[in-house]
Amino acid sequence: MSGAYLIRRSLETLLIFFLVATLNFFLPRVIPGDPAERFYADPRVSPEDKARIMAQFGLDKPLPEQFWLYLKNMARGDMGISFNHRRPVMEVIASRIPHTLILTLSAFIISLVLGLPLGAYAAWKRGGLLDMAVLSTSIVFSAIPSFWFALLLLMVFAFYWPVLPAYGMTDPNLTPGLNLAYVLSLARHAVLPVGTLATLETMRYAILMRSSMIETLGKPYIIVARSKGLTERMILFRHVVRNAMLPVITSLGMKLPALLGGVVIIESIFSWEGMGQLILTSSRSLDYPLMQGVFLLLAALTLLGNFLADISYALFDPRVELT
Repeated sequence: MSGAYLIRRSLETLLIFFLVATLNFFLPRVIPGDPAERFYADPRVSPEDKARIMAQFGLDKPLPEQFWLYLKNMARGDMGISFNHRRPVMEVIASRIPHTLILTLSAFIISLVLGLPLGAYAAWKRGGLLDMAVLSTSIVFSAIPSFWFALLLLMVFAFYWPVLPAYGMTDPNLTPGLNLAYVLSLARHAVLPVGTLATLETMRYAILMRSSMIETLGKPYIIVARSKGLTERMILFRHVVRNAMLPVITSLGMKLPALLGGVVIIESIFSWEGMGQLILTSSRSLDYPLMQGVFLLLAALTLLGNFLADISYALFDPRVELT
């Protein structure tokens, strides 16, 4: 991997980030509606108070001036004050990220630990009972919408067989903190949303790994490796799995935004106060600063994920030369 490639790729990433940041400013303002209207909708509010409210949120300035302030503040890591929460945007986002990571990171780890070995073994024993089970189950789950599966688990384990909480993050009478009662309550409430995400993602990773492994097993170098007398274990781990990981790496790179961005549908169904809920509420209320902060974070994570995936290619496949 050459230094020139890293410099070129970094500059490309920065340019794309600037373009995304520009769209991130203008697109929310295309949405019909006045974000400050709810503060002065009362007819008793005087024109002077209306002007003061507009100035408070920076909505009284011309659009080019607002854009210039947006760029300057973004360079300092300041995304402004949320209209709804009346707190700095980065502070609001930081308060929600741990909640989202409880769901997404737990589901991500479970799906990787279960899905990749399951798909690899199914491909290695292609045509066997496990392979047919993985293939059939993956086809079924790929056709199931996430919200439908979440509602199914909710109906079974929270209503028909009420062993788990139906909604919320913890019991309302508990004090947040690192105490045993709060942690156990948080874990119980996370079972259904994490189970929904982990089940669906496990089958997606399993079928992705299986397909990639099957394609790799048909390559000429696998035949050469067998002709050299290498053991099946050496062929599997040294040649097949390593080369089959490339499509998985691309998928993992694209999962990075979802880890912090949350899952809007799942968080909404289970009333989980994470980034997904924040995206939904900020969009509904036209909270420009919060919308910009959240979407800019997701864009940065998407670009970072692609960047890391490109670099990881050279580490897993020596045939890939990044110049």
